[in-house]
Amino acid sequence: MSAQTPAVLVVQEDGTIASQNRASLHLLGRKTGQRCWEAVGGLKGAEGLPCQEGCTRKLLASGMDRASHTPFRYAGQLHQLSCVPVDGAVVCALTRSANEQPRDWQSLTPRELSVLQLLADGETTASSATVLGLSEATVRTHVEKMRTKLGVNTRAALVAKGFQLGYLG
Repeated sequence: MSAQTPAVLVVQEDGTIASQNRASLHLLGRKTGQRCWEAVGGLKGAEGLPCQEGCTRKLLASGMDRASHTPFRYAGQLHQLSCVPVDGAVVCALTRSANEQPRDWQSLTPRELSVLQLLADGETTASSATVLGLSEATVRTHVEKMRTKLGVNTRAALVAKGFQLGYLG
């Protein structure tokens, strides 16, 4: 699994969102059945998104080997919207460009990344332990090790630093 999980939407020819992944749900909320250009184009705080009525049909009409890649700013950071026609639908992915690379000593283990993602999703120590099949003490140990590695004092700061370093998408 990569350090950054893109927010992905599958959009039908008429612009209706057919499905979305967990990262998309986290970023946009549940938008299935809504028009893509309203859901993605309406992302509060985003600047430079190309979304407009009919953009899905236009992209599909341009051919299967055509894709749209547009940089935009969201929450003060550089992101990219990539829309790719696939079998009569368009797959759209919103990815964040990490503005800081983790140093070697800030590297997280796969288990730490799992715990960090659960914290970012709003899980508690107890629920994270249940999801991962670990004891609560083990989850607390992972959190403390990550706080030390990333130089932060709180879980909220840990999650924020995780986004800043590109561990969370």
